[in-house]
Amino acid sequence: MNGSGTPIVKDPGSGSWLIAAGTWFHRNGLRSGNEAALLERYLEIGSEALAQELEGFFALVIGDGRSREVQVLTDLVGSCHCFARSWEHGTALSTSSFVLAALAPAGLDPVGCQEFLRTGIVYEDRTLFRGVRKLGPATIHRFSASNAPRETRYWSTARLEPDRFKGADAVARVREALVHSAQRVASAFPKPVCDLTGGYDSRGVVSAFLRAGASFETVVSGAADSPDVVVSENLAQLAGIRHTRSSGTEPVAWEQVKRAFTVTDGEYDLVEYGRILRNHEKLLERFDISINGSFGELARGYWWELLLPRVGARRRLDAPRVAARRFAAGASDLLPFPSEWALDLVSHFTGIIERANSGLEGFPNTSQMDNTYLTLRMQRWQGRIASSTDQLWPCLSLFLLRPVLETILQVPARQRRGSAFARRLLLDLNPTLANAPLEHGYPPLPVTWKTLHRFWPVPIHYGKRVRDKILPRRRPAAVGSADPGPPSVRFGSVEEVRDLMQPDGMRLGALVGGETLTRFLRSPLWGSAYERMWARVLTLEYTLRALERSGAVAASLGGSASDPIS
Repeated sequence: MNGSGTPIVKDPGSGSWLIAAGTWFHRNGLRSGNEAALLERYLEIGSEALAQELEGFFALVIGDGRSREVQVLTDLVGSCHCFARSWEHGTALSTSSFVLAALAPAGLDPVGCQEFLRTGIVYEDRTLFRGVRKLGPATIHRFSASNAPRETRYWSTARLEPDRFKGADAVARVREALVHSAQRVASAFPKPVCDLTGGYDSRGVVSAFLRAGASFETVVSGAADSPDVVVSENLAQLAGIRHTRSSGTEPVAWEQVKRAFTVTDGEYDLVEYGRILRNHEKLLERFDISINGSFGELARGYWWELLLPRVGARRRLDAPRVAARRFAAGASDLLPFPSEWALDLVSHFTGIIERANSGLEGFPNTSQMDNTYLTLRMQRWQGRIASSTDQLWPCLSLFLLRPVLETILQVPARQRRGSAFARRLLLDLNPTLANAPLEHGYPPLPVTWKTLHRFWPVPIHYGKRVRDKILPRRRPAAVGSADPGPPSVRFGSVEEVRDLMQPDGMRLGALVGGETLTRFLRSPLWGSAYERMWARVLTLEYTLRALERSGAVAASLGGSASDPIS
């Protein structure tokens, strides 16, 4: 399941073969579409050396006819998802966890299912099903008939130097890496379309494409009167770029929800991805790759506010605090699990964070936070969205490419705090776009005595954020649109949905209990938290029914209540 459409290539002499998912680039100038040459390079130097020469969003599967071994090379963050399922007689690999679950009866993973239902994301190597595991990031995974599976990590943040690149040199290095990356993308894909919003990161990507002299267009999603859309249209006009707006406000149809399942494996809210899918289905008719600004937030010290007042200190990351504030805080308990399976989410995520940062204890806490963000959030949340989209057509972020990502991660914390580095970078890349206001009214310029007067909207912006946390308000409907109601109401008239969400017949009842489902679905609750949980319940139930239709019925849990769950 590969939107890049690349075929399996073979080497008749050695009996070796290679297939690539995602979008990859090689330092010698090879790129997606040159898989035969990439296989030749592998046969020449081997997988460990080859991994050091690759960058991008990819999972490469290589069958070595000489060693009778299959190897999988994953990208730096594990953003391009690839899964494995093993039996006594062998191992199956796929970019779809659902396909592997459908090969034979698969027990539900109570931890993976609970993570999904309560947070919307599945973490670490888990999926919704026991025995189906996501392959880890920046790793060469080896499988053979004669040996147990083996793993070799070829990259990690522990190998970087946190204070290596400083000042103007750091800005120049990231600028050059971004522009070079834009040139490589444009040479491989003649018709790219770049996201352009009102924020920092997409503005940096667009600036890199402009500086590279590439031909491209931009797109934004949202209501015509939203600040994000208004700013993006102003930026496109300033840059002289052809710009498209996708409204994104129309309600998602049930058929779009069902199509979303075919690329998400049920690991992402189908209602939400139905909207994303609709936007990409329109774009892929005109363009050949979608470029976004994901990972750019690392240049802005993302989540570092949790490190105050010791930002950048060489001390162990306060994992319980991060777990509570960034992972458990937004979790839902509207659908409680049986006590034998129920997770204490703060303790659960504390363990995940500590495992992810093993070996980084002596690094600055900012490096540990960056690694937490990459390993947990970007690998499994952004990676799930990107992997789903990649099954439609190629997608990529310039900030994920190795020269860009590695350089940013090695800029000192004091230079990245408060978006200072991102501001310097934007001014260096494109002064015109750097001088244009963000959606909040102030520009992404370095704060100096000469520019200070332009930041008067800052206290107003943060004052509104505090107010909205204390007194949350319902967002008004977009201009010219009628409120179609929340998904639980909107899909209530769809017969297929009514059948799926009848508590007595729901397959999900084997995991959470029929009475619990009945109370949840027939409760008078209302609001965004309920609707998010309702959509996740719908997603998981639809996935279980699809598994039944495939002929591989899911076992209730695939284990006993005494099994460890964290």
